Amino acid sequence: MSTLLVNQPFGCGDLIWEQTLVRRLADGRKILWPIFPHFVAGFCRAYPDINWVPFDSVPFDSNRLDHYTVDIGDYGSCEVIPLRHADTIMKVPYNRCMESKWIWANMDYRQWKEQAMWKRDEQKENELFQLLGCHEGDYNLINSIFGSYSQLKREIQVNNGLKNVHMTTIDSYSLFDYAKVIENASTINVVSSSILYLLELLDIKAPHVDLYCRTPIEKDFTTVDYIFEKHKYNLHY
Repeated sequence: MSTLLVNQPFGCGDLIWEQTLVRRLADGRKILWPIFPHFVAGFCRAYPDINWVPFDSVPFDSNRLDHYTVDIGDYGSCEVIPLRHADTIMKVPYNRCMESKWIWANMDYRQWKEQAMWKRDEQKENELFQLLGCHEGDYNLINSIFGSYSQLKREIQVNNGLKNVHMTTIDSYSLFDYAKVIENASTINVVSSSILYLLELLDIKAPHVDLYCRTPIEKDFTTVDYIFEKHKYNLHY
C-alpha cells in the first residue's frame, strides 16, 4: 500500500485547511507531509498521526504539477498529490487558491473543519498564557505579522486601556499553543493570516474579531472571505 505524500510545504493556514481533504484522500494510509523545517515541531504535536518531516529531507520534485506515484527510498512507494499547484492545475483565479485544493480533489471545501481540529497541548497553552502575562487580567490580542517566515507586518494599533498582548514567534511554542490566549482575549485584532483558521475552530470570549487585510500583498479579503463564518468579523482594509 502506497504512502500519501502531500506536496504543500508552506502556509500554516493551508496545512490546517487541508487536513480533512488529505485524510479523506489517504483513506487510512500513512501520510507523509514535507513542510518548512520551522513548522515541523508544532505540527508534529498538533497532528501526531501524520509524518511531518523537513521539506528538504524528501527527494521528490515539488515543481511537478501532475498527480503521480514514485518510489522514495525509506518511504517506499508514494502517491504525490500536488495541492500547492491546485489553482494552476484547475485554472482558477488566485483569489480562489484555497478553494482550488478542494476543487482538484472533487470535494466540497465547506467540509474543511470536519477533521481539522488539532490535538491541544494544555501544558504548553498554560505556559504561554502565563509567559505573555495574560493571567494579569483583560487583554487585547494583536497579531500583526504574517508570511511563512513571519517576515511581513501590518501595523495594528489598539488603545482602549487594556493590556496589549502581541502574537510573535517564541522558541519551543507554536501557533497552536496560542489557543488559550485566543479563546480568553477581550478583543481580537489580527491580520488575515493562518490565525483565521484557528479562530474558525475555536470558541472565543471576544464579541467579534477585528480582521485586517494583508497589505501590501493584498488589497481585500477575496482570498478568504468565503472561509470566515463562525464569528462576527469587522473588516479593516
